[in-house]
Amino acid sequence: MRTFLLCCTLLMGWLLAARPAAATHLVGGEMSYKYLDDQGGSSTPFRYQFLATVYYNKEVGSAAPDGRPSITVNIYNRSQPALLVRRVVIVRTQFQEITAALPAGCAISVPRVTMATYNAIIELPYSATGFQAIYGESARNVDIGNIDNAGGTGMALTMDITPTPIRNATPVFSDMAVAVICQNDTSFVLNNAFDADGDRLSYSFGTPYSINNAGALLSIDYVPGFSQAAPFGPTGYAALNAATGLASYLCRIAGRFVVAVDVREYRTINGQEVLLGTIRRDVQLVVRRCPGSPALPPAFTPATLARRSYTVEEGQEVVFPIEAVIAGGQPLTLKVSSALLDGAGPYDASFNNNAGSPDANTPLGAVTLTGQGAVGASFRFRAGCGSARATPYDVLAAVQNNVCGGRNIGEVFRIQVTRAAGAVGGIEGDAAVCAFSSGSYTARGLTSPQGFLWSVRGGTIVGPATGATVQVQWGAQAAGRLTVRGISTLGCPTDSVAQVVMLQPGPPISGTAFYCPQTSTGLRYSVVPEAGAVYQWSVSPGTVVGGQGTANVEVNVPNRSTAILRVLNTARPGCAGQLTIAPDMACLAFYNVITPNGDGLNDAFVIENLGHYPGSGLRIYNRWGQQLYQTADYRNDWRGEAQSAGTYYYYLQVSDGRVFKGWFDIVR
Repeated sequence: MRTFLLCCTLLMGWLLAARPAAATHLVGGEMSYKYLDDQGGSSTPFRYQFLATVYYNKEVGSAAPDGRPSITVNIYNRSQPALLVRRVVIVRTQFQEITAALPAGCAISVPRVTMATYNAIIELPYSATGFQAIYGESARNVDIGNIDNAGGTGMALTMDITPTPIRNATPVFSDMAVAVICQNDTSFVLNNAFDADGDRLSYSFGTPYSINNAGALLSIDYVPGFSQAAPFGPTGYAALNAATGLASYLCRIAGRFVVAVDVREYRTINGQEVLLGTIRRDVQLVVRRCPGSPALPPAFTPATLARRSYTVEEGQEVVFPIEAVIAGGQPLTLKVSSALLDGAGPYDASFNNNAGSPDANTPLGAVTLTGQGAVGASFRFRAGCGSARATPYDVLAAVQNNVCGGRNIGEVFRIQVTRAAGAVGGIEGDAAVCAFSSGSYTARGLTSPQGFLWSVRGGTIVGPATGATVQVQWGAQAAGRLTVRGISTLGCPTDSVAQVVMLQPGPPISGTAFYCPQTSTGLRYSVVPEAGAVYQWSVSPGTVVGGQGTANVEVNVPNRSTAILRVLNTARPGCAGQLTIAPDMACLAFYNVITPNGDGLNDAFVIENLGHYPGSGLRIYNRWGQQLYQTADYRNDWRGEAQSAGTYYYYLQVSDGRVFKGWFDIVR
């Protein structure tokens, strides 16, 4: 008979082994991290959010019934395992008892268990090979049946940290690392994990770790007849689904046993799948003698088990049943969990029309239903635009028979989301053009009834950017890039197609690109002369006032206008050179007449753009050199102060140290 047992419900009916638990407190756990940013200290700029979850016995006599107040994590360089990079003390941020309630009238003894979480931001230096984090502590329970000298053996958890150029968050386990199975019954326990980056995960058993007094990582010593492949001895059985983390166990012996589950994280980088790292989960299993007659197991309906994997395109919806029944009309609880059930989050998913309630202790949201003899509903997911990824989304279903000694079943359903179909075949248009020229480009190989999405680098789209053809005004960069996506019939963008456009420059123009207001005439520009060249100059708006046909030109532009100056060597084919001439709006301009008569026009001595230079000092003198006014921070507010009509002189020292001298008239 098969049974599926998940953490909290698994704790129901945990019957302690015949010998009393006389050792210490460690039950299991795991670590995880998330890269934050590079805003740390100068020698340790890379910041990570670290999280450790450790399970403790909360029984009488436990050394840490609520968990240690803090734990120590050692961080080593992966290329030099003996090199300790940092030793970090992480403070406990939360603890809670997770002992489950029993059905009414059930006399089975339920042990008490505490889940403690440790959270900290850790700063690390650069590493091209990454780090390994190790947390170890003594000791395990003395009555663990598959570890030699269990009471003298500690528990150690490990976690690889990717090289610092790779931004990553480790997978996070979907449920807790404690489980109970029935003696002589094949049981299923889920060690599924969720990876926010969409990396591919692979699950396998490992040999549990211990740690010595020097902090070195050790593998535990098995009792003869037990091993990683046979954690329940020669008469038992253990297997693990490498894709989903679903473990199946069969044990003929009552007692406590320890297994380790490794999760390897793979990512495709530059077309190759690479191993980012491994995290280790330590799990303690209690094999109990299930009391009384075996309870009836629930069963998923044939419609539920007809398919376990689904593939949808971005924008499509998938709906499938998750239903279970049991003979005799017994009470059932069905819990469906998934990262897709994120409540008001970005995913559009529901079970029984409920978007789910996210759980602070796991990366999943969940919906729970109850029923008598039958329970179930439809799971619905509409894949949003941008939700495609290389790995599937998992939907976990667990059903429990809510009677004393009741049985559980479970299953994992997987939804693969692919990119929107119908990518553009290519882009038609000139792949080499003159800088500053314009061009027309057309999406080839796809008629997109929903339109297109164009984007450009090194230029500007002129007019609509959603049609099959687009107009581009190129700039001065050496190369531009034009990208287009189609819009699928479901309204999602397809894969993009890009074309690099080489921008060929004309003769480079030397001369100021900015002019001060009121000094926009007589501006001079030049190009490096070539033998036999005839240069055609133009400026718009503005006028070429001298040098036409030569390598040197003089132009006037309207004051405060932005103008485009172009030059072309008409003696040979080629591209035109171009320069944008713009007014310098931070340039100081001095008015040389004030009329302080109160009419609101020219009433004060104004220096245009002085606001760009706060803290500029001004002194004003009359024609005999007598100082009439002084301020360390002029605000364009001197109004003549009853001075007679005539000529006056100013001395301005701006905040950047420059000095300006000149005169102005007061007219009354």
